[in-house]
Amino acid sequence: MVIDEVRQREDVRRIQKAVQQPQQGQWTNWDSAMQRSLTWKDIWQMAPLRISFLIRSVYDLLPSNANLVRWGKNDDPTCPLCHGRQTTEHVLSSCKVALSQGRYTWRHNRVLQELASVISTAKGQSNPPSPSFTIFTTECGARKWCGRSNTASNQRKGLLDGCDDWEVSADLPEWDKHPKVIRRTTLRPDIVIYSPSTQQVSMVELTVPYESRMEQAHTYKKENYLD
Repeated sequence: MVIDEVRQREDVRRIQKAVQQPQQGQWTNWDSAMQRSLTWKDIWQMAPLRISFLIRSVYDLLPSNANLVRWGKNDDPTCPLCHGRQTTEHVLSSCKVALSQGRYTWRHNRVLQELASVISTAKGQSNPPSPSFTIFTTECGARKWCGRSNTASNQRKGLLDGCDDWEVSADLPEWDKHPKVIRRTTLRPDIVIYSPSTQQVSMVELTVPYESRMEQAHTYKKENYLD
């Protein structure tokens, strides 16, 4: 109890200090971001440059032109592609030229490929062995994959249960086309899971936004598929 109390007080003190830092404290505005707990095993298995990038990007310490100007290392804060102000957020998700060149699309499709592969592997497994994957709906309406054991106390009905003819299509060049009921519209969901026998359709829409714009991105996706 003493350890928990000390840890809680230190967390409050750390957040209060971070809120007062306009640059390194930006992560305090990530209201919808899921908490990620890294173990020492996770850290040791990561490539050094990767863990360095993750930490420095969270605290906005990457050498963007805006930061280089702030540190007295450069005189020009503009982006060489679009000539906007080159911040970390700009490089990772806001540069219009990078968007038109497909740089963000490449990142999006790599994440989508992983999701589609996992769903395709899990389809048709009405009684999958433990551990397996099942889909639950999170508070923000996105789909979240969770491990599940087959014990009676931990049994929970998932989206893919009760049917063994699920077909999976993804909006990727190497994957099958979406079913006709989807292709009748001009919209192209990232992943479509459908069962011809039960006429059930589930759509998975993926977006890879900057952490401070997750709510806006989610709202945009919902409105885009409202009809």
